[in-house]
Amino acid sequence: MYKHILVPVDLNEPEFSTGAIGEAVSRAREGQGEVHLMTVLPGFSSPLVADYFEAGAVDRATESVKTQLKDLAAQRIPADVAHSLSVHEGQPADRILFQARHFQADLIVMTAHHRRPLEEVLLGSNSSRVVERATCSVLILRGEQSEPSS
Repeated sequence: MYKHILVPVDLNEPEFSTGAIGEAVSRAREGQGEVHLMTVLPGFSSPLVADYFEAGAVDRATESVKTQLKDLAAQRIPADVAHSLSVHEGQPADRILFQARHFQADLIVMTAHHRRPLEEVLLGSNSSRVVERATCSVLILRGEQSEPSS
């Protein structure tokens, strides 16, 4: 039974996370646990990147993303399931691992993005980095899966 279930979502492709959220909700209900949805913004505070944005742009982007995440949770997580939300900035795999420790997750449920083979070799995927480094269980769903497994 899992009590603290972390689900990273990409708000650029929210439908891609439907299966992961559904799986997390199902497992949370089994163990009377909590689902924590998180998303990661690119590293706007990097000096190299920050110079390209006007003052306040990052704050507005963060608030917009928080609203999108809240709307996604309202659509996908039933009212009887405890949940929390967070928005982070930086490299996705690193932020997922940080949040898993902070949230004391005992399960991470995420969907693997299937990109071009060359990108997988050169960069590695976020899901593979999370699996390699996580200190808790990680459930990876295939990208084409849209419903939770039974």
